[in-house]
Amino acid sequence: MPAIIGVTSGDAFRERSAEGVPNRPHAALKQDYLDAVAGAGAIPLVVSPEATSATDLVVSRIEGLMLVGGLDVHPSSYGEPLLNDTVDPSPDRDALELALLRSALSLRVPILAICRGHQVLNVARGGSLWQDLPTQRPDGLRHSQRGDPHSPGHTLSVADGSLLRQIVGSEHLEANSFHHQAVRELGRGLRPTAWSSDGLIEAVEDPAHRFVLGVQWHPEEMLDSAPHRAIFASFVEASEEQARDSG
Repeated sequence: MPAIIGVTSGDAFRERSAEGVPNRPHAALKQDYLDAVAGAGAIPLVVSPEATSATDLVVSRIEGLMLVGGLDVHPSSYGEPLLNDTVDPSPDRDALELALLRSALSLRVPILAICRGHQVLNVARGGSLWQDLPTQRPDGLRHSQRGDPHSPGHTLSVADGSLLRQIVGSEHLEANSFHHQAVRELGRGLRPTAWSSDGLIEAVEDPAHRFVLGVQWHPEEMLDSAPHRAIFASFVEASEEQARDSG
């Protein structure tokens, strides 16, 4: 049986009003995330903030957990005030994803955390974030590229001996970049395993688990590239192993 992967829903938005039709809120999730999971042979199951009170139940019924990109993590989650008006938090998603992570880590469910998810993973382990890179690291690279999201924005260095290195098979990886926040102080038990040329942490892992990987870029946008497809394939493979072991 294919593994079932819980995928957190994106942030809510409001559609533009049409004549005679009221403006209504929608929950949004980029199709690329679902396609990446399905393309690797698993079944994506969207998990919305309405499940926050039942995350133990949700995690007990999935074989893998994927946290996706979106709005910012509220800095109160790591003991800081809002830095400036560039910080656009999503408290409902914070509550959902932090609770899901606690359950998934406790049950040793494989985790793939992308962009915002990578940041939430770090915060869940007691780490902190750069709230706004252009303000706090003005001499660093531009981490919010313009143009084609399927094209790389910069090159990453990947740590020897890491899970990520094993997956992508190279010490360098071309990646896209669409973020203004990033890992600052590393969370407990996490190992940094990829960096951009300005020293920013671009991937983290927990070597004590079968598969816990956070990536700051968007591999779901780069599925034409074998190393990025391999990230999803390896995640799904670990989730299938989890299903066999727990079944």
